[in-house]
Amino acid sequence: MRAMFQPPKLGIGMIFSAALDPFLRRRPDALDVLEIEPQTLWLAEDAIAGPFAEYRPAMEAFAALPQAKLVHSVGVPLGGRRKPSPGQMALLRETAQRLDSPWVSEHLSIAGTPHRSAGFLLPPLQTDEGVATAVENIAAFRAGVGRPIAVETGVAYLKRKPFEMPDGEFLAQVAEQAQCGLLLDLHNLWCNHCNGRIDFDETLAQIPFDRVWEVHLAGGDDMGGVWLDSHSGPMPDALAARAREVIAELPNLGAINFEIYDTFLERLEPAVFDTIVDGLRAIWDGAGQSRSDTRPVDLRGAPPAPETTVEAWEDSLTLSVWTADPTGHPWPEDHPLLSLYAFLARSFRGSMLTRAMPRTVRYGLLRDGEGFEAKMNAYFDAHSPKMYAPLEAQAFRAWLLEMGEDDPLMLGLLEYDIAFVRLLKETTPQIVHFPGDPAPIFEALSEGRLPDPPTPPAWELEILPEAVAEGFVQAAGAS
Repeated sequence: MRAMFQPPKLGIGMIFSAALDPFLRRRPDALDVLEIEPQTLWLAEDAIAGPFAEYRPAMEAFAALPQAKLVHSVGVPLGGRRKPSPGQMALLRETAQRLDSPWVSEHLSIAGTPHRSAGFLLPPLQTDEGVATAVENIAAFRAGVGRPIAVETGVAYLKRKPFEMPDGEFLAQVAEQAQCGLLLDLHNLWCNHCNGRIDFDETLAQIPFDRVWEVHLAGGDDMGGVWLDSHSGPMPDALAARAREVIAELPNLGAINFEIYDTFLERLEPAVFDTIVDGLRAIWDGAGQSRSDTRPVDLRGAPPAPETTVEAWEDSLTLSVWTADPTGHPWPEDHPLLSLYAFLARSFRGSMLTRAMPRTVRYGLLRDGEGFEAKMNAYFDAHSPKMYAPLEAQAFRAWLLEMGEDDPLMLGLLEYDIAFVRLLKETTPQIVHFPGDPAPIFEALSEGRLPDPPTPPAWELEILPEAVAEGFVQAAGAS
């Protein structure tokens, strides 16, 4: 049996984004660790097959920060039939070595089929076949990355099927058979509890606490009666109280990391953010202080025979979420929640396009809001998710041209935005032909006004490699 890994005691930290920079300058000693989602700083020729390359200026800036570093992969979920990509593992291995990450974490989820992305992390099938699938993937991932591996407990908006094992039992079986660690995302479990999938305490009673190396905490929001893992601000008070109690019982905890998306972080009052960080420190100070020798509760019985396979489960969920049509999924009670997944997946794709092509999207919405949204949805229907912002932007551009887009200003803005995308991996200046003086166009768009049509003559713009925006770099990857 593999010897139990003893993680170093790193302390409290955050998932890194550029929006965290003002806080790090204001309180440089407040955080002990920063966790990077490396695929957000990658470029890819294909989201699944690669090849993959790192956007080095951004990663070098992150590596220079003084905090300890952890690598949290978001591109190789380990719960399904898609095997860990050799190209991704090689780059993750290099990143973890450079950052001296004591362990590498990844999600115990599925992200689609072996050849197509769903556009969102989805719950794996919790059967014996699902356990075996995850265990095989974790072994391959550990060998490829060359570090101890922790798998993250996922959020699951679908109700557990009667033939599936309970969530805590599934996690315990995977961790014990794979001899890996756990990244215990308490807000994910809180979502599952609030939405009626699990009982929070019962699930925790099934999890081997000695395998928990890291904890994630976050805040969420209600959407139509579903509590979302939206990473939108402070965690609920009730979760904060329970987190303090749970973390006190984790003997091998190495880090607590808080998750908040940059768009919410940018709007958060500094005093509120200070309260979040100071609360993390108080929780960390009590970590492992109430250690118990109690083993996980064994609730294993003899569940009914599985009604589906891992392959059929993945195919059904992927098609339902990607196409926003759940009618082919064999459990009608899941259809409303699969529609929610589809909405979230398309919102994510739309946000990637907005950040990669800000002028194009803003002009399209100002010119014809409902019509442009309909075009985006038609594109989403026609093309499965690309998972990397540059790939999504290039595919959307090609689709618009294929559909006969002929507005000169739209075409000019499209080429202007795409020039910045190309500069992420090219070193030569980009020449853009624009149908008039761009200054009044950009001014109107920045003010949320529909610009007047440009007047001749046409302009020729040269965009230099150093003009790549830092904000886009943060949006250049998968999530």
